Amino acid sequence: MASLMWNHSCTVGVQAMDDQHGILLDALNELRVALLQGREHQVVRAMLSRVAELMRLHVDSEDRLLAQHGFPGLASHRSEQRKLLSLLEQFDIRFEQRQSAAAYELVEFLRKWFTVHTGAAGRSYGQWLRSRGVH
Repeated sequence: MASLMWNHSCTVGVQAMDDQHGILLDALNELRVALLQGREHQVVRAMLSRVAELMRLHVDSEDRLLAQHGFPGLASHRSEQRKLLSLLEQFDIRFEQRQSAAAYELVEFLRKWFTVHTGAAGRSYGQWLRSRGVH
C-alpha cells in the first residue's frame, strides 16, 4: 500500500480542483498511515468517514463546475462518479461488518482512482475549463 505524493502530474490547472485533490491526497495518506500503525477501529472509522465525505464534496463541486461550463464529457464523467460513490458505500458497509480488509482495499482503490482522476481524466476537464477562463 504505497503513499501518494503530490507532483506536477496531479495538477489539472484549476485551482479549486487542485486544492481539493491535495486535501484528498493528504486524507488518503493519513488513513494509510493509521492502517499501517494498526490504529483502533473507531479511529479508522472516523478517517474513512472523512475520506468519504471529502470524496462526496469533491464530486459535487466538480460536477457543478463542469455543468456550469458545458463540459462535453459530463454524462460520462457523472456515470464514473456515481460508480465511485457506490463503491465507497460498499466499502463502508464491509468495514462496518468488521471486514477490516475493506479499509486496505479502499485505500488501494482510491490510490489508483486518484492517479487516473488527476492524470489523463483531470487534464482533459482541466484543459476544457481553462479554455473557458476557469483557473
